[in-house]
Amino acid sequence: MTDQILMLKALEAELFAMANRQFETAEYRHLLSTPLTIESARHYVKQRQHFVFNRRCCWAAVQSAAPFDIKKLIWEHEQDELQGDAERGVADHYTLGIQEGASVGLTPEDFEDDTPPVSVEIACYAWLHLARDKPWLEALASSCILEIANSDAVVKSGGISRSMGEKMRDELGIGFDKQHSNAEHVVAELEHATLLTVAARTYGVTAEAQAQILRGAQASLNVDRMYRGALAREMEALAG
Repeated sequence: MTDQILMLKALEAELFAMANRQFETAEYRHLLSTPLTIESARHYVKQRQHFVFNRRCCWAAVQSAAPFDIKKLIWEHEQDELQGDAERGVADHYTLGIQEGASVGLTPEDFEDDTPPVSVEIACYAWLHLARDKPWLEALASSCILEIANSDAVVKSGGISRSMGEKMRDELGIGFDKQHSNAEHVVAELEHATLLTVAARTYGVTAEAQAQILRGAQASLNVDRMYRGALAREMEALAG
């Protein structure tokens, strides 16, 4: 086995380890241990919509600076997110969130009128900074790591979509058949998690490039911790 292949395997192993460690942080433990109520679930679903829209902006920014072959990979990744899958009868991922909102009593107007709390706004600006202002490989990693951390194929306890989906099922009695967004992301992230691995085969074969990838991934996970921790505090307050 060549040194290059060994480097790539070590890189992937570290990225996967980082994704699993995210679920051991105080912020994630707080979020996943906070009992759900209808009010706190509504808050989570509404704030997730701001996250979903931010993801589309970040991926567009990463795509704009990436090499041509990586632009194509990102477009393949974003097609379902932006336009859904007509063959499977699945809506775009923003619409899926609105559909899921109905399971906790939210209307489309509730999403239109929602202003994110300062914590969510700050997290979204931070992710945009990583996507727009960092070198393209670092920026790519900052977006890809969130897909990796939501992959059941990577995270031993299940990604955040599965974890929150199971909480909604077990604590509120809302099955996955009504959780349109969580159910779709449990499936989609299995494929999306491989994008960075594919890109690294061409562009992540030097120590400097791998350092950029790990730096971008860790910076994004740090923002994610802040976002999840703030959600946990807000949801806990709503739950009383």
